Amino acid sequence: MKLRLATLLALFALAVAPVSLFSQSSQTPPASQGVCCPPGQSTSGSGGGGGFVADLSPYGGYVWPNSFSGIGDFKGSQIFGVRGGFFVTSGFEIGGNYYWNSHFQPKPSALVPSLSGDLGFPQGAVRANVWEVEFTYNFGKRRMLGAGIRPYLVGGGGGLTTKIKNEDSFVLNTSSFFVPDLTPFDLQNTNLQNVLPGIDTSNGVAFVGTPTGTAVFVPNDVLRNSTFFTFSYGGGLKATRLWGPMGVFGDFRGRTVPNFFGHGNTWPEINAGLNFSWGEK
Repeated sequence: MKLRLATLLALFALAVAPVSLFSQSSQTPPASQGVCCPPGQSTSGSGGGGGFVADLSPYGGYVWPNSFSGIGDFKGSQIFGVRGGFFVTSGFEIGGNYYWNSHFQPKPSALVPSLSGDLGFPQGAVRANVWEVEFTYNFGKRRMLGAGIRPYLVGGGGGLTTKIKNEDSFVLNTSSFFVPDLTPFDLQNTNLQNVLPGIDTSNGVAFVGTPTGTAVFVPNDVLRNSTFFTFSYGGGLKATRLWGPMGVFGDFRGRTVPNFFGHGNTWPEINAGLNFSWGEK
């Protein structure tokens, strides 16, 4: 909990502190130092003829995947990513988002996947790559702490691709069958299809002996190098062009994976980073 709180405070500090530090650079110069303009011509660079505008934002963040039905709680984890896009109108932006999560897997305290590991089924380290097309609506600029602030809403859709390190899979949960009167040794030397017709042992099998027979376990949900559909939605603030093309941003969004082994899940994400913008609106 202390680590999560510290990460949260650091992300907000990254997004907000530079606004204060760079605010003087965005203030309007005194009238005595201003540049005289011909009648009818504005000094603003945003009043032109709608040229090309693009931005790029490297960032860090934190995600809380929370509980998956039939599996248990997943780890909260730092993420690192980049997003960017181009403006098709003065407010509407089309772009993309990518981030990397180094710990997309159940917590050690999650009982169901822990049982799978105790039975000897493979559980390699799981990395996740999230990639999506984004659609952002940027509202008009406001003044805050001496800087120009643009609130925005964002939505996107794409994929969550998992990659297993050190193993070929991560067994999330198992199905079990009880065979009375036979020992694990008996079953290891028997064609299980004759004892349990239709059993799928392609992902391995484990035997646990009891006084009255043997419990047989086979993997049920197995995470491999797989891709799941995901979409996200949220909003945030941009402080643009605080120092040349560089500004900062911070946002909060929800992410939904509607079909993760037959179940849906939604979790919160918080992100903050730098924003580089080019061109004139």
